This record gives sequence, structure tokens and C-alpha cells, in this order.
Amino acid sequence: MLETTRIYIADISVLKKASVFESFLKKVPEYRQKKAMSFKFDKGKMQSLGVGLLLQLACKEAGLGGADEHIAYGENGKPFLVDFPDVQFNLSHSGERVMCVISPFEVGCDVEIIKGDRGRLAERFFKPEESAWIKHFDSIEAQSEAFYRLWTLKECYMKVTGRGMSLMPDMFALHVDENENISLNHDGARPEYAFREIDLHDGYRYAYCVKTDGKNAPQEVKCVDLA
Repeated sequence: MLETTRIYIADISVLKKASVFESFLKKVPEYRQKKAMSFKFDKGKMQSLGVGLLLQLACKEAGLGGADEHIAYGENGKPFLVDFPDVQFNLSHSGERVMCVISPFEVGCDVEIIKGDRGRLAERFFKPEESAWIKHFDSIEAQSEAFYRLWTLKECYMKVTGRGMSLMPDMFALHVDENENISLNHDGARPEYAFREIDLHDGYRYAYCVKTDGKNAPQEVKCVDLA
């Protein structure tokens, strides 16, 4: 039984080389091959293949080899393993990074490339107190990083609930205290959700959220080299 939440992250830039892409494409299940090739642009193809490779590896290392070959989707599009309903997973991609989290808990994850000033987006989609927290940083660079910290954390929560974008980011609030502890208020405090961030200092922000119901949630982070 899977007892540890495992986070897999990879740089997919190696997939830009056609021969490498074709080699890896043959290794994933047929549905993933078709999904990857359904994208019009190479970026989408690479990202779809990349998350498929990470899910395949995550299942294999969890002793669930082949579980990634049977995927279904919930009402709002959240994927799950048909043959192992007690094992949860989630996928994300942005730019040249892909991310997969597999866990014994309900889980959502997100990776985002950091792109400049996003103050107006924060005012539009975040709670006033969240926008104020972003603005209290001195530089545009620090404010941008703060925005993407909240954005990834919010996306994680939206995904772990299974509601996705039907749960708008201004419908709940996240608070980061002086000790970097993250708390959620969604119609009241929700301590059963645990948030984690990963900073690889690579121009991206990574985060995931698990619904632990107060249980211990050990984690293991693995950066995968696709070369």
C-alpha cells in the first residue's frame, strides 16, 4: 500500500529532439500516445507525453506497474486510476516542466512558469487580503514570485476538491504567515487540507495540496532526468 506522497518533476526540453520524442512516445500506453499527438503544437505534445511518462514511473515505483494504462475521469475532469481507487494522483505542466504527484490521499498539484508582473490578475481573481500580501513585497520580481506562489497553491486546492475551475480562485482565501505556514479559509478554516511548496530555483513554482484529515503525510520529491 502506498504510504508516502511522492512528487515527480522533470524538465522536458530533451523531448524537443524528434528522435528522443519518438523513442519515449513508444513507451507510454496507446491512449497517452493518441492524446499527446492530438495537440497541434509541439509544446502540447511534449507536455502531454511528459506527464504520461511521470505517471508511468510513479505507478511503477509504487508497485502499481500498468495502473497508468487504465485512467478514468471524474465529473469535472479529475483523473483517477480505475484499478486502484485508493491511490490518488494528479498531473500538471507549464513551459518545459511537468509534474506528477501520487498519494494515498486526495491530491492536487500545479506547476507554473514565473512571468513578470501579475498585479492586475491578482486584483481580479484573488481576495483583497491576498493582493495586499503580494503588494507588500518591495520589488516587482518578488511580487511576481508571490503571485505565482498563491496561484499554484490555489490551483492545487481547486484540483484536489475535484471541482477545478468551477471553484473560482476568489471563492476562498489562502494565508501565508511569517513562518511560511499556509492556511486555508473556505467558508471557515479547513485544516484538513495540507499545502506544500517546492522551490527548485529554476524559474518555476511547484505546489501540491493533500486532504489528510489530520493524518501524517510524509513526502518524497524526485527530479527525473529524461535524458
